[in-house]
Amino acid sequence: MRGQLEKGLPEPSEEKIFASRPSELSKAWTRYYDRLAAHFAERIGRRRFNVILEAGCGKGQLTMPLLRRLPRNVKLFAIDSSKGPYAGWLKELSQKLQTARLENRVQPIKSDARRIRGIEDECVDIVVSNELLCDLPLHSQLEKALTEFYRILRPGGFMIHGEWSSSPAVEPQAFLIKHWPSWTPDQLFSIMRKKGFHEFQVTYFGSTIHFGYENAVEVLQTWGATETFLKHHDKMLRREGIELPYEHIVQCEK
Repeated sequence: MRGQLEKGLPEPSEEKIFASRPSELSKAWTRYYDRLAAHFAERIGRRRFNVILEAGCGKGQLTMPLLRRLPRNVKLFAIDSSKGPYAGWLKELSQKLQTARLENRVQPIKSDARRIRGIEDECVDIVVSNELLCDLPLHSQLEKALTEFYRILRPGGFMIHGEWSSSPAVEPQAFLIKHWPSWTPDQLFSIMRKKGFHEFQVTYFGSTIHFGYENAVEVLQTWGATETFLKHHDKMLRREGIELPYEHIVQCEK
C-alpha cells in the first residue's frame, strides 16, 4: 500500500531568521530546514508513494524534518558521497537516525549521484535533493546525475530539487564563492526536458537566515572562504553580516 500525505501542508510564508550570536546558529538552521521541509512536503502534495530517494543528503539537515512529514510506511534512501568537505556527514546522519529511533525508516548509502549504487531501475517514486545540483557545475556532470534519476524513477515518478539562487546583481559577493555560477531554472528546464522529464514547474522558498559577524565567518569558512577573502571583507561582515539567498525549487515528472 502506497503512502500518502494526509493533506497538503500550508506553504510557509516568507521569514527572515536571525542568527546574530553563535548561540543562535544551531536553532536558526533547524528553523530554516524545518520550513524548507514543509515547502517540499507541500510540493509533493497528495501523491501516492512508497519509496523516496534523497540525493546529497549530507548530515541530514533536510532528511530529518522531511522524514517527520512522511507517512510511517515510506522508505527513504539517503545517498551522499560523504567525501571532501562532506567527509563523515553520512556517519553523522546515521547517528542522528539512531538517536531519534528512525534508523528502520532510512537506508544511508555512500554513493555519488552520478552513479547511484544499490538502487534498482524504476524502484523509486520520488527523488528529492537540496543544494546538490550546484556541486555538479558541468553539463556532463549534471546530465549523468539526471540520467541516474531517470533510471531509478518509476514511470510517472516525481522529482524535486532546491537550489540557492546566485545572482551577482542582487546577492552579496560572499555567497558567490560556492554558488556562482549556478543552474538557473531555465537551464534546468532545458537539460531535464532533454533527459525525458516533463511537467516542469518552479516555486520559490522565500525564507532566509541573516548571520551576524561571528556566524557569517563560520559559515563562509565552511563553504571554503580563504583567510585572505575574510580579511578583505572583514569590515563589511562586521557591519552587515551576510544573508542566505532565496531558493528556487524545481520539480518535474518522468
